[in-house]
Amino acid sequence: MATVTYIFMVLFLIMAGYIVYFVLHDSDKVLNNSYNKRQDLLAKRVTKGSILSDKGKVLAETKTDKKGNETRYYPYDGLFAHVVGRASHGKTGLEASEGYTMLTSEIHPMLSVMNELKGEKDPGNNIVTTLNVKLSQIAGNALGAQKGAVVVIEPDTGKILAMVSSPTYNPNTLTDAAWKRLTSDAEEDSALYNRATQGLYPPGSTFKLYTALEYMREEEAYNKFHYRCTGSIGKGKDRIKCYGGEVHGRVDLTDAFAESCNAAFCQIGSKLDISLWRKTCESLYYNKNVPLDKLEQKASQFAITSSSALGDVMQASIGQGDTLVTPLQNTLLVCAAVNGGSVMKPYVVDHVEDYEGNILTTNEPEKISEPISKAEAKTLKRLMRATVTSGTATSLRYGSYQAGGKTGSAEFQNGSTDSHAWFVGYAEQKGKKLVVSIVVERAGTGSAYAVPIAKKIFDAYW
Repeated sequence: MATVTYIFMVLFLIMAGYIVYFVLHDSDKVLNNSYNKRQDLLAKRVTKGSILSDKGKVLAETKTDKKGNETRYYPYDGLFAHVVGRASHGKTGLEASEGYTMLTSEIHPMLSVMNELKGEKDPGNNIVTTLNVKLSQIAGNALGAQKGAVVVIEPDTGKILAMVSSPTYNPNTLTDAAWKRLTSDAEEDSALYNRATQGLYPPGSTFKLYTALEYMREEEAYNKFHYRCTGSIGKGKDRIKCYGGEVHGRVDLTDAFAESCNAAFCQIGSKLDISLWRKTCESLYYNKNVPLDKLEQKASQFAITSSSALGDVMQASIGQGDTLVTPLQNTLLVCAAVNGGSVMKPYVVDHVEDYEGNILTTNEPEKISEPISKAEAKTLKRLMRATVTSGTATSLRYGSYQAGGKTGSAEFQNGSTDSHAWFVGYAEQKGKKLVVSIVVERAGTGSAYAVPIAKKIFDAYW
């Protein structure tokens, strides 16, 4: 009898523990799941709240006609479609992940009873995001008709100020016919796809940040590195050229980074301990999802192992081969370098407020890791600064701010002359900091196509 009693006690404790875990960890996900029928019941008596920008501008709202029919309206058409999402043809973005929250009302119970007697609905709660309309518009306009993505983030808070994916679609005009065209995707635009969190691209030379970091950790005398670039390295099918066949001559680590010398970084990568390198990459969210709760994403990939061929290792050292990254994940090492070694949790929901503007819950900045030391952060920042002062991003020298970063031209198809244009970097002035990650598909060099977008964003911020 005592054994049976103990078994039941253990089972009870397990169940109680699960209930506590569910309430603290999973209840929000279940309640905000678009398949949760409770939302349909709430929608019969609550008008879904709005989604607002960081300055209170409406990004999504419910409009009701004279007959009482409700539709969701998006004032900026497709600009925020991938983050804010849509409410028809399957909910996505914040429309999905914050659906239950916006269908919850904090109205006084007596007023709720009066609304029910009058046949009126209660007003739902509003979601206030971290998204900045001005920066988003600048990023969207700069991308124009080109395919690509832009992520703008505050490194010291984790607030995502802009997340733009192109091409996009207009959720206001999402008829059945328009939906059929989007899903058939005859032109292979993938307009429904959030390239910022789901697009996997070879990082190209932006990955040299990771190669440099690992080299610094393994080579105590990294400051004494030197290499004579002849424009290429390797032989036969494993031969790797510097971009455009450029011959850089004698370079140290700073020169090799700033001028983006492929040959020098292939030489560096070929000497690294692969298991340690992999550990370094995974500490910055390669091979796993970035801790961003509200949006769908794919994990960046670092596939090199100790059994990989030398040619594959050298390709990985310059961000080619099977290495793939999302624009969001590509901000993290820059954020750590600018933030003294710490990475803050990225987030897009600042707070929830009721229909009168009273704040109900707030997301506070949260440090999720400290993957690099202060000394490493200082050195990486110095390397990125050299890219602007004497390397491939010199057009950023002339702002009122101090900028740094890394350009990239990522080949994405064997035998193709096309490349994705990349820039990851930072700007700071008087204590304010900003980090950007920009990819423009099939555009060419990062210095020619991605850096100008960064400059427009930095110029507008200060």
